[in-house]
Order: sequence, then C-alpha cells, then structure tokens
Amino acid sequence: MFKKTALVVKPHPEVVPYLKKIIEVLKTLNVEVVLEDIAAELIQLKSDISRDNIGDRVDIIVMIGGDGTLLSVARQAVTNGIPVAGFNLGSLGFLTELSVDNLEKSIREIFTKESKVSERKLLELNFKDDRYLALNDIVTSKGYIARIINQMLSINGDEVAEIRSDGLIISTPTGSTAYSLSAGGPIVAPEVNGMVITPLCPHSLTLRPFVIPDSSIVRVKLLSESKNVFITVDGQTAIPFVPGDYFDVSVFQKTLKIIGSKGMNYFKLLSEKLNWAR
Repeated sequence: MFKKTALVVKPHPEVVPYLKKIIEVLKTLNVEVVLEDIAAELIQLKSDISRDNIGDRVDIIVMIGGDGTLLSVARQAVTNGIPVAGFNLGSLGFLTELSVDNLEKSIREIFTKESKVSERKLLELNFKDDRYLALNDIVTSKGYIARIINQMLSINGDEVAEIRSDGLIISTPTGSTAYSLSAGGPIVAPEVNGMVITPLCPHSLTLRPFVIPDSSIVRVKLLSESKNVFITVDGQTAIPFVPGDYFDVSVFQKTLKIIGSKGMNYFKLLSEKLNWAR
C-alpha cells in the first residue's frame, strides 16, 4: 500500500479544515506526509517543495480542490507513474469525484484497501522541439480581437480541412466534458480509444465535431496572418502560435491513474454533474 503521500490543495482558506483532517488521519495510518509549499503555508508550516517537483518524492498524490487543481498535478503524476486521489471543492468536478463529506472514510479506504482506479489517456503536444502533456485538451484560440483564424488540419499526413473559425479543440475522452462540451462536442466515455476534434464557432456550418482513432497523429498549421493566437494546454499553459507555425498531437504512451469512489460510476457522475433527469 501507499507509504508516502503528497498533499496538494487549492490555494483557498476553505481547504484548511479538510487538509488538517487528512494529515490527522494519515498519521494514525503511519503514512508519511509531504506538503507542497501552498498547502504548508495555509496551515502555518514551511515547505520548499513546489507542485512542479513533488511527484518524484512520493507514491501517491492526494489533492483537495477542483478539476483545475488536479490538472495542475496530472503531468507530475503520470511522469512518475503514481496515482492521484482528488477531493472535490470545485463546482463540477468530473475528475475529482471523491467527496469531502466522506473524507475520513475515503482516506482510510485508499490507504488500507484496494482502491477503485480509472486509467486516463493524455495528449502529447510536440511544438518546436518542446513537449507538453494534456489530460483534457489542447486548444488554439485568438486573443482579445474578435477575428477568425485560418488553420490547416491534417491527420496522419493527409490534409483534412482548412478550418476558418475562432479556434480548435483537440481533446481526450476525459476532456470531452470540458471545453469541447461547451463548444458543442460529444460526450465520450473515458474508456473509448479516441480523440475529439471540435472547431470553435466554425465559419462553415457543415464543419462539425468528430472523433478519430487515438492512434492518429494530428497536425495543425496556422495559415492566417492573425496575431495574438495561442496554443493552450489544459487551460494551464499558453504558448504563442504565429503564422506558419505548426504542431503535432498524439496520444501519450503512459496513462494517468485516478482514484475514484467505489459508489460512483461514469454515467452516475454525468447524471449528477449535468443534472440529467432520472
């Protein structure tokens, strides 16, 4: 079982009582706790360990916050091959399905019993010799000026379409319930081996979101002379995208392990988070 855990939190005072409770429970289980600097500061302790390098020191990450907090540790977790257990304090929480209402019970189950684990695929963005990982999506979008941008979409070396739109979303099945869903994309179960491509407000009414095999290599090239265009990775990192630039997206070879609630399944989660009538 897990012997050394990192605690990562949303930087907000409301997490303090839950953070203290987790530390208290873990002490009774003889689990060593490593606090990131943000978590330590919230409870008047000191730590020189940042979120960017905490994954190589532990064998599990426990986090309190929303999906954004989990996204911020996903790359650390998958690179180091460790799972993430997320307790939700956000609004939707598709990724952080553990409830703080059952915090102590859940923590004891995670550290003493076999946990329910969901494996999620990530996207790998290759751009100008740099590599970025995304659990949800990779997005191209324009800046503050309302102007259409023109991009060439190619899949496996074949040109598919010249897309005139506000931008483009390439998402994992996990990310299909994030930005892509808001832009009219389909909901895709995490177990599906695919990638979702969703144009943002396309100029052509016939251009619709579609799903491709996750063995594909997607290339996007910026054709227009638009300025202030960016590539955004999981809503965390923004990279300037200038005319003539292109990038490739493929599925990363490793998966992220997310510890979930035994009483929850994907469709029940959708029903609760999206307020589907039953």
